[in-house]
Amino acid sequence: MRYFRNSFTLIEVVVALAILTLSLAGLLQLLSQSQLRIAHAEEKWMETHMLIQATEYLLLAGDPEEPSVPEEFFPYPKYVAECTVDEAEGLPDDYKEIDGQLPLKKWEIKIFRVGESNERAKVIVDRFGYEDKEQEENSR
Repeated sequence: MRYFRNSFTLIEVVVALAILTLSLAGLLQLLSQSQLRIAHAEEKWMETHMLIQATEYLLLAGDPEEPSVPEEFFPYPKYVAECTVDEAEGLPDDYKEIDGQLPLKKWEIKIFRVGESNERAKVIVDRFGYEDKEQEENSR
């Protein structure tokens, strides 16, 4: 009569536990990396949203002499929006000499985290300087 064993040896149990442990460790690492990616994506989305909000305000109601966003339109205490207005670059000389042509301005809008010097998000918008035209007409 032959004897068949119905149980596992200690080595088989240890190998099975090691495989299970490695599988669980890989799964936990994958989950933690995905959480970090989600947090990073959410932060980038929020910064992009803040940048768009600041840009819309500045382009619609901003004063090109002192471009800033009031706190009521930018209620983010950990972030600051900054804007600089300059002449547009790289335009051909023929464009600048057209009578009645509105000047093209470059609006550079940046988002900074309070206490940090590097920008978190930035957009450059070329916009006609309607304010210059209004000042010219008022001076006549």
